[in-house]
Order: sequence, then structure tokens, then C-alpha cells
Amino acid sequence: MTIRTERQELTSVGVDIGSSTSHIVFSKITLERDSHSRTDKFEIVDREIIHSGPIHLTPFRDSKNIDFEALKEMLLADYEKAGLRAADIDTGAVIITGETAKKENAEWIVSALAGETGKFVAATAGPNFESVLAAYGSGAVFLSEESGQTIMNIDIGGGSSNVAVCSMGSVIATTAINVGGRLIAYDDKGSITRLEDTGQKVAETLGVQLRVGDRIDEKTRELVADSLADALIECIRGKPESDIAAMLMMAPPLRLESPPDRITLSGGVAEYFYGVEEKMFNDLGVYLADALRSKATQLEVPFEKPEHRIRATVIGAGSFSLRVSGSTTFLSEGLDYPIRNVPVVSPNITRGKTVSDDIRRAIEEALSRFDLVEGRDPLILSFVDAVRPSYERLTEFCKGVVSALPNTIRNGKPIMMCFDTDIGNSVGNIMRRETKIQNDILSIDEVSLREGDFVDIGRPIIEDVVVPVIVKTLVFDSS
Repeated sequence: MTIRTERQELTSVGVDIGSSTSHIVFSKITLERDSHSRTDKFEIVDREIIHSGPIHLTPFRDSKNIDFEALKEMLLADYEKAGLRAADIDTGAVIITGETAKKENAEWIVSALAGETGKFVAATAGPNFESVLAAYGSGAVFLSEESGQTIMNIDIGGGSSNVAVCSMGSVIATTAINVGGRLIAYDDKGSITRLEDTGQKVAETLGVQLRVGDRIDEKTRELVADSLADALIECIRGKPESDIAAMLMMAPPLRLESPPDRITLSGGVAEYFYGVEEKMFNDLGVYLADALRSKATQLEVPFEKPEHRIRATVIGAGSFSLRVSGSTTFLSEGLDYPIRNVPVVSPNITRGKTVSDDIRRAIEEALSRFDLVEGRDPLILSFVDAVRPSYERLTEFCKGVVSALPNTIRNGKPIMMCFDTDIGNSVGNIMRRETKIQNDILSIDEVSLREGDFVDIGRPIIEDVVVPVIVKTLVFDSS
């Protein structure tokens, strides 16, 4: 017998493994049934940070590999200080960001760490998703909603700067550039101990040859940092035209009709920019902050200190990227969670046109748009107001979906679907009954997914029917 739950508290954790630093934040997320909802859908009503771990320098075994054992020891010690165990964690995200994501063992690290430290959903962040997380975590998204102004948040870490433009409580544009405080690091004597490829290339462009073990003097540090700050200014303006700026861009440049009303900075370099941090970490962080501060007036936009800075990305990961499905889902028992990095494909279906051939054709066209191979590439089909909830129409709809996925069915792979309305359970049941397929079915509802998103889906958390969904948004409203 399942006991009806009206309110649920989840313990969520965010772990950010960055180029310079790694840190962990524990949050309490409160869900309540929406009494006004016909389906009693759960909504997130509160997010509260319950423990912020200390800032750790990210441990590396060598220039190409993260030191997993050292990292795990640090984070498990943070669990202990928070009074929590891995078993206490309901959901969360491990994120490798910036230059660290390029390390040879990065993917293995996040998978292993997720297995060691709780029921994680998300695993990695590309530059656009990282920009979104930092914008939410810093408070820039909320500030845009509260003020009615356009806010640009720039998260400057060790290996990259992630830019997000926020308006009316949404992220409307992002970009990223390889500008960070730890592209070059050195010991107390000034000898280079860490030299990222991008740091070396910037120095070469400036006529300076650098190698690990070489001594880097104050003048060279300032020269490289000044050039990085110039590139970031170009990126912010949406015109990365110099050789260095063009070389460092990690995503397409911003296309804005007008400048933002305010700029907020987050990330480790922001601590120096706002005068919060004074400790030196033997890298370019303080030099980059000084150079950026001296050039900030060129933008003619006021800078404002956000609520959260160095922990912005990890706060976004642990609290703001999470959504929950409706409770009218269909989840086959054989599904293996978490389901990670699934691209969202949204067939163009006109409601009322639920002839199975139309459904099949729309799905095939959607797959071709993304160069996805049916039966080989995992995907989730997202349907918006696609079918009227009558048995006859749902049966026709299900037959159309099944006819579009012959290789998926032949290969025994799961069929995954998402609906914006509360028909997930009905579709799953009818598909099983009327088409006789034996594949596992995931049919979730009351979550809006857009084509171009990637999603991670965690194990059911409430009454075995509600699933946590992390939406990695890569496409934004143009308004």
C-alpha cells in the first residue's frame, strides 16, 4: 500500500570540480502537492542551502589526469562535516567544468564520484549549461525577474568565463570563452607548474614562449592577464574579433540588440574583482581581476556584486537545475537509473492529426534534423499538446510512435517519451496493451522539454511515480 504524501523534503548536493577549485554545497529542496492541480502535481516550493563546504584546490595527478582518490577524500570529509552520508542524498549533480572537463579521465571521474557519493542525476556541464547554472546560482536570474532589467552574469573560473544574459527570470543567451585565472600556475619561486594549452597559445601570440618549469615574471603575468581581459571584454560585447579573442571562444558569440542594464561577476576571479579575497593562489586570478577592473568602464554598464560568487555554479547544479515530473507517469520496472545525457527530440505534431502515419512521419523528420540514428542513439521524444486523451486517439498515437521506432524495438531498447500534459500513464498503458511491445517504457508528464535540451532522469523519489529531471538547456528563447 502506497501512503499519499503531501509534502516531501529532498536533500540535494551539488559538486563542482573546476580548473582551480572544487567545492560542494548541500541543499534542502521542499516539494508540495499543488492543491489547485487536477493531478496533484508536486511543485518545488523552497530551496535552502544547508551546508557549504570549503573551497578546495582541485587535485591533479599530472597535467592530464584528475587525482580521483584525493578528490574523493576531500569531498567525503565535507560530507562528514555536514553530518551527512551518501545514503542521505536524494538527488544532485556532479559537474566537471572549464578546462577540467578536457582532462583524459574526466568522464570516468564523474561517474565514479556519482557512484561513491549519492544518487546523482547530472554528470557533466558543457559551456552553455555551465553558464546557465552559474546565472541561477549567483542570483542573476532572480535579479532580472525582480528588477525587470537585463542582467549579464559572467562566471570567471580557472579555465573559462561563462556568460549568461538574463531577462524576466529566464536565461535568454549564453556564450563562453577560455579566459580563466588558472591557465597558468606557478610555485612560490615563480616556476611554472601548470600550463594549459590555451595559456601557452595566448603567450605565444604575445611573443612569449612558455614551458612548464620556466620562470614567469610579474611583467609576463600582467601581460597575459591584460590580454585575457581584453578578450573577455570583446566577448561581452559580442565582437570577439582580435586573434586572441577569436581563438579563445568556446561557443558562438552573443547576439544582443542592446547592452545589459547591469553586469554581475561570479566564480573565483570575482572574489578578487570585488575585493573579497586577498589570498594568492600562485596563478593569474588576481592579475586577471585587476586588468578587468581597470577595463570595466569601457563597457559603460554598472557592475554589481551578486548574492553568490565562487559557489555560483555548484549552487545552480544542486538546487536550480532540478525539476520533477508529474505523478501520472508510466515507468517500466526494468528501467536502469539514472538515465544520463539523453537528447530531446520534439516531433512537430498538430493536435487532431493523430493518424499513425502522421505520427511516424513527424518522428522520422525530427530524428533527421538532429542526425540521430533510430535504434542506435538514445533519445527522449517530447510532445506538446500532441493528442487528445481519448482511448481511440491515444491508441492511434501509440501505434504511430511504435512504427517510427522499429530498430529501437528490435534491439530491445527503452522507448522514452515526455508530455506537457498529464497523459504519461495513459500512453504507457495503452502502448503496452495495444501494440504488444515488450520494451521498457518511460512515459513522464507535466515537464516541458524543448528540442535541443539534454536531460538526465533519476530514480523515482515520491511514491515510485515522480522522477527528478535535470534539464540541460542549450537552446533559449529569442525574446
